[in-house]
Amino acid sequence: MIVNTNSLPDGAELLTLPEVARLCGVSARTVWGWAESGRAPAPLKISKGTVRYSRRAYVAWIDAGCPSVDGGAGDAQ
Repeated sequence: MIVNTNSLPDGAELLTLPEVARLCGVSARTVWGWAESGRAPAPLKISKGTVRYSRRAYVAWIDAGCPSVDGGAGDAQ
């Protein structure tokens, strides 16, 4: 997977779901499914109804080959 950091705001550490989707080159629905199933880093709850994703966690996850973060078998593809 290619990390596309050019599409992110400069210095952004907390990303929205659409920003993470652009970073990963997949749909927002795919990112949500990966996070819900434990295949990708979970979002951070900022306030009621608001979540953000750690840019640092996602870049590290991608650099590691997108391993399952819940310890389960199988990589996110």
